[in-house]
Amino acid sequence: MKAAIIGGGPAGCAAAYTLRKHGHEVALFEAQDHVGGRTSQVLKDGFNLGSGALFLMGGIYPRTNAILKELGHYRELVRWDADTEVLDADGRRYTARFDQVLSFLGMSALSWKDKLRIAAGVAKQLVTPGPKLCFDGAELARHDSGESLETWSRRVLGNKGHDYITVPYMGFLYAVPMSWLSPALFHAVLKQFYRLSLSVPPEGVGQICDWLIEGSPGLDLRLSAPVERITKADVGYEVSAGGEMHAVDAVIVAPEPGVAADLLSGLVSEASITKLRECLYSDYAHVQVCYRRNPWPRHRASVALPANMERDWGACVLLSKRQPTAVPASGEAVGVYFYTPPLEHLSDDAIIKSALDAVHEVYGPAPEPDFVELFHYRRGLSIANPGHYGRLDSLHAEMPPGIYLAGDYFAHAGVEAAIFSGELAANRLAKAQL
Repeated sequence: MKAAIIGGGPAGCAAAYTLRKHGHEVALFEAQDHVGGRTSQVLKDGFNLGSGALFLMGGIYPRTNAILKELGHYRELVRWDADTEVLDADGRRYTARFDQVLSFLGMSALSWKDKLRIAAGVAKQLVTPGPKLCFDGAELARHDSGESLETWSRRVLGNKGHDYITVPYMGFLYAVPMSWLSPALFHAVLKQFYRLSLSVPPEGVGQICDWLIEGSPGLDLRLSAPVERITKADVGYEVSAGGEMHAVDAVIVAPEPGVAADLLSGLVSEASITKLRECLYSDYAHVQVCYRRNPWPRHRASVALPANMERDWGACVLLSKRQPTAVPASGEAVGVYFYTPPLEHLSDDAIIKSALDAVHEVYGPAPEPDFVELFHYRRGLSIANPGHYGRLDSLHAEMPPGIYLAGDYFAHAGVEAAIFSGELAANRLAKAQL
């Protein structure tokens, strides 16, 4: 069986790895000159900057872990302790660990009454039916009641729990107001908080796609090869890329949903095209502020998170503590990650200025950085609003024989969601060919 995979991000690379593992002939088409998608690394002046994804989340990433173990790279992951400061609106700071959700209970901003309310809420979630897999869209759909994360969080954890746990935690991960999100993922995280740990491949998250390609010998990898169209043939499909037609038995479509909609137009129903086009994405930006000489060598916490959404930014991260190879010896880089709503009113220059202000607020005075790198995506992270999971998961049953979809947008944006969906699409394809 010969398959085409469109898109060389984690979803497409995981699909390619899975199909090659089972001996199928695979051509992977990627529009850019490298694999990685929104996990790609950018090398500049001795710095290794992540263009998107920041870390892996341990036990709640079971398929990513399993594949990395198969590839023999799991033990190479670098543990990140994620010592965290939570900042009040008035600048007061409280310490926690991002990988230990219950450590947020130690913050003095919470009264004993608040802590008891939060602890009772978490305990109740442990015994309440909920998602068992954090990034399986079908599983999340079964536990999406239509309530927003904000109302759910305030009901379960109380107002202080919402402000000092849910907002900093989910604001860092998804950069949008809690009212925009379904609670299903955070419910799953609370049920499995004891499995959380944070790690990064030694050369950054983008290295995962490189490992998947290296682990797929015989793969026909075609870079700088954007796919123009997919057409139904007498047997199978024809994929047009770079002025050439490629005959295949099946296709896995793994770019972002708007691109998928363009490629599938005429092959699937207009209702399915509409679901893909209406998949919500956030405007997303982060700035890497880079110093060849570390201005704050004694600063202990590697993450700073605001306890509300009154600032433009939702996280500051010292990259030398997250991924040591991100910076040259004795250097430092700060990643400043922005909330989505303020971006509507900020030019790129204003985003950079706001990032520099955030760096000085969080870490203290510093000289002019050696350089600043802005990553700004008008369609950055998929937004899993109430009803999202069921709406997108229904697409799988609407595809014609031989067409399969993959992408992190079937759950929440994230490496595990992408890899899970890519592996699932490949396994469905392989099963259908038996």
